[in-house]
Amino acid sequence: MRQKPDRLKVYEFLYNRLPFSDDETKEYEAMQRMEKLEEKFEHHLMKINTTNMRIHWHAEVLVDRQAEIVNVLIVTDYCYYLFILQDLEGEHYINPFNILCSSTHEAVLDLNRSRRIFEVFRDQLIDAGTYQRPVILKYVLMNDAFQLKGKRSDIFLEEQNLPYYLKAIEHSAVIRKKNHRPAST
Repeated sequence: MRQKPDRLKVYEFLYNRLPFSDDETKEYEAMQRMEKLEEKFEHHLMKINTTNMRIHWHAEVLVDRQAEIVNVLIVTDYCYYLFILQDLEGEHYINPFNILCSSTHEAVLDLNRSRRIFEVFRDQLIDAGTYQRPVILKYVLMNDAFQLKGKRSDIFLEEQNLPYYLKAIEHSAVIRKKNHRPAST
């Protein structure tokens, strides 16, 4: 179902054959971590019926001149689901500026960028006709050692809840197939 990124294949082939710079080593390690996260996500995905879904891996978009990666895009007849996989660990909180911070008060993830990612995809995923499918963005926290203190956010989806969320997507895709498009008002 999912293909390994070509760049990771090249790094795996060249690793221990050629000297890597520090930046190349960091990029290779980051791609390996992302590959493991995607394998875990795919494991959950294989447990549901995906015949009524289209699944795309590794969507990259430019947001404010910076590349953002959406690991998984699931398309159903009625919705677009964007999943960004994270392996954060430790205690975190969301500050008043909507930035996820670690317990040492370091900024980890700007949640305001999620709105921009959402807007970029919404602008690109234009449906024909009068019905525009909603776009739902979730950060999937794939590490059990992650803790969120204080204000919660529905933009986060913990791995323990991922099977239920995917099952709900499967169920809605099947139900919606029976009643195809909603009536226009």
